[in-house]
Amino acid sequence: MSRDNFDKKIELLLQQQTEEATHLKKETWNKISDELFQNSSPSGRTARSKPKKKRKGLVVVGLSTAAVITLLLFGTLTDQGQAMFQNLKEMFVDEKQEEIELEGQKEETNVQLETNEELRYIIYVDEERYKMVEGEESDRIELIEPLEDRYPDVYMEITRIEDTTTEEVVAAIKAEIERDEKMELRREERVTEPIEAEMVQGMGLEYTNDAGKTGHQWDTPIHRYYVTDEDEGQVFVIKQVYFLEAAEGHGARFHYMLESFKVVK
Repeated sequence: MSRDNFDKKIELLLQQQTEEATHLKKETWNKISDELFQNSSPSGRTARSKPKKKRKGLVVVGLSTAAVITLLLFGTLTDQGQAMFQNLKEMFVDEKQEEIELEGQKEETNVQLETNEELRYIIYVDEERYKMVEGEESDRIELIEPLEDRYPDVYMEITRIEDTTTEEVVAAIKAEIERDEKMELRREERVTEPIEAEMVQGMGLEYTNDAGKTGHQWDTPIHRYYVTDEDEGQVFVIKQVYFLEAAEGHGARFHYMLESFKVVK
C-alpha cells in the first residue's frame, strides 16, 4: 500500500470517528434532557429579584456504562471527543428557563442547578425568588427577600435520614405534627407528583371568631412532608412550609422545584 493511500485511509477513519462522536453527543444530550428536564408578593405570586451566583457543581450524567466508555474512547482519539466530554460537565451548572402555571396563568421562570455532594442530590431552584442555604444536617431553600414578621415562615427543607425506614419516618412526622407543631393532620397519601413519595400534611388549627364562625385564617400555617422510599437504610425528607394564602404562590412554586429533585447514586 502506498503512503498516500495509507494517509487517506487514516484521514477517512478519523473523519468517521468525528461524525460518530457528533451524533453521539446529540443523542446523549437528548437522553439527559428527557431524564432531568421533562419532568412575588408574600404569597409568592409577583416578587421579582435576580441574584447571580455560582456554586461548586456536582456532575450528574444519566448515561449508560456503554455510553460513558464510548465518550472516554472518543476523548482519547480526538480533540472533539475531549471537548464533548467537557461540555457535558458544563451542561449542569447553566441556568435554564422553565414554564410553570400558577392560578391558570403560564409563567416563564429562571432556574439554576443546586447540588449537595455529601447528601448526593440535585435540584433546580427558582433563582429569582429563592436561595439555597446549606446547613450541617439539612439544606433550606429560602426567600431571597424575607417576609415581614406578621407572615408565617416560608421555606423548603431537604434532609437525609440514615438507618431508618420510610414507615418509621412517616410515623415520627405524624407524631411531630400533632404533638410538637400543634397542628392538625389533614392529609396522608402515596403520591407520584412532584416526586414519588409518602406525603403527610399538617395544618394549623381552625379558629373561632367573635361571631362564632369557625374556619382557617389567611395566615394558617401549612407543613407538607414528602418522604422518599427507603434505599439502603436511608430516606430523604422534603419539608415544605408556607401558609394558606401562599398555597397557590409559594406552595405551587415549591411543587415545581421539587419535580427536578433527584438522588444521585
